[in-house]
Amino acid sequence: MKKNLLFLICLSTATIASAQIQYSSDNTEPNSKIENLSGPRLGITIITNGTITETLNDEFNVSSNVISQFGYQFEKQIAGDDKIAGLIEGIVFIGGLEKGLFLPSLSGLFGARTASGYEFAIGPNLSLSGAALVVGFGKTITMGNLNIPINFAYVPSIKGVIEGYYDNGDFDEITGDYVEGDWINQETTNTGHRFTVTIGFNFRK
Repeated sequence: MKKNLLFLICLSTATIASAQIQYSSDNTEPNSKIENLSGPRLGITIITNGTITETLNDEFNVSSNVISQFGYQFEKQIAGDDKIAGLIEGIVFIGGLEKGLFLPSLSGLFGARTASGYEFAIGPNLSLSGAALVVGFGKTITMGNLNIPINFAYVPSIKGVIEGYYDNGDFDEITGDYVEGDWINQETTNTGHRFTVTIGFNFRK
């Protein structure tokens, strides 16, 4: 139920974001010479061991720590000049398609991009594993009339606490009685760190 709710939130928020963000037809904002890099993105996410990898293994029989990402980046330049521009970015991803999974995620980032193509952004991330903070940076390579943004993003592991519970018990083979497991006061969990690298493209004006 929780995962279904988070999925609906991701989907509805992405729809609202894409409807509200508008772009100029010449690929730049007025009074700015910084390229607008809205466009498709593809890449991979590496997940360190934690509750995310455990869930993928238990529920979907996925033992790999690497999943694919396909999505789209929307962006709006809110200020700037011919040297640097402030940005609001919305990034929607669908992960795990190569494994037959549908793992949506949505990031809303605030950052800046320079005329030389370097950029940095930070903001919230929402996925089926919950809410987290994402930090991204990248560089845009230009090849003729094509922009090729290459970006790296990092979502730190989130710690959680499971309240007291009884560990798995067992049956006494002699008496046939169920033997209750040991009481565990608390257990600390970690979602696992997520490292994502993506590449995209769009055409220059």
